Amino acid sequence: TLPAIGGAVWWGDPETARALVQALSRREGAIVPLITGALTVNDCTHERHVCIDTTASGGNAQLLAEAAAA
Repeated sequence: TLPAIGGAVWWGDPETARALVQALSRREGAIVPLITGALTVNDCTHERHVCIDTTASGGNAQLLAEAAAA
């Protein structure tokens, strides 16, 4: 019932970890990892990718950049 989360941390017994993984796998939406080891920078950061489709300009990114500058 938690809102959207990017991961869960558990430092305890393997039986509880297994139950938590199963509960996380039943959630709707994105896959939520269960982190059982030491936290890393990757566990604590959010990455977003942006893709600009230049198909409408015939694949010419320069035309698209000129249109945006105008």
